[in-house]
Amino acid sequence: MKKYGALIISSVIAVLAVYYTMRNVSMEELLHSFDSVRYVYLIPTLLILIVLYWARTLRWKMLISPIKPVKISELYSPMMVGFMAGVLPARVGEIVRAYLLAKNQSLKFSSALATIVVERLFDLFFLMLLFAWLLVFQPDIWDPSITWSGIAVRDLAFQFGLFSVILIAGLFAFIYLLARHKATAVALVHWVLKPFPQNWRDKVEHLLEAFSDGLAVVKDMQSLACIALSTALVWGLIVLSYYPLYWAYDLQDKSLASVVLVVVMICILITILPTPAFLGSFNAGVLIALHQIMGESEVAAVSFGMVAWTINFAVIILGGLYFILRDHISVTQLADKIQEEEI
Repeated sequence: MKKYGALIISSVIAVLAVYYTMRNVSMEELLHSFDSVRYVYLIPTLLILIVLYWARTLRWKMLISPIKPVKISELYSPMMVGFMAGVLPARVGEIVRAYLLAKNQSLKFSSALATIVVERLFDLFFLMLLFAWLLVFQPDIWDPSITWSGIAVRDLAFQFGLFSVILIAGLFAFIYLLARHKATAVALVHWVLKPFPQNWRDKVEHLLEAFSDGLAVVKDMQSLACIALSTALVWGLIVLSYYPLYWAYDLQDKSLASVVLVVVMICILITILPTPAFLGSFNAGVLIALHQIMGESEVAAVSFGMVAWTINFAVIILGGLYFILRDHISVTQLADKIQEEEI
């Protein structure tokens, strides 16, 4: 029960989130909405998503290169299998991605994981830039009268933004300290862990030593600039991938602000409600953005969310399965590694 507790709880949350998004839409209305979708617009969405994962892999290559030069073709497999493992709760996909990279490239797991931590930190930073853009150029979007489950969407977004800014600042400061002044960072961690047993402190310090090896990119300003540019490309493609769906559903508001809002609300909801495969939380983010804030019809918002979620995860699942079969990756072995907490 303890082993599957997180999966059970997150699955219940997913069911509740799906119920929330569909509670006012009948199955007949939903099926009818699928009939009116112009599916030809799914083709550019699919192509953009394929380019998006190429851009993600290119950025990951830049993050790994200071540790060990790798070919971009060698990273597609751990990237897609890791994203496919994202159907599990607790961000297991990130652990799988780091494990496969470490195994394939003969790296320390902690070093491989460090590259993903830096990657996610850049993602969070650019998400905050999109959020700030909405605040500055589209302030009317955050109407205090718009609520989600009794919570003002504006308050929810602002609290998320505040937490993210604090998290970004803290992580950037610690990562910089660990990369540039390792002894000081280790001493700080040692002081924080004083109340804990000595064997715990030794283990954490050992992990930090290996983790710091994966932060080599932080010491190179030119590499950081390249990673920032590649992250801008990644987020540009994320935003762009939703735009063809606006035409597929012929939504009233096809503005850039609306698309950015959808992306921001999806990211907020999948962060605070990390359900398996983001099912339910993803859909709730779309519903809040399109229906409750932008005023699109509820059935269109629900249908849009389901189609967007399906095409996103179809790419991930098919890509992951392809590389599992091509590289003869043992799913059972991966599961055992996670359960045994070896990684």
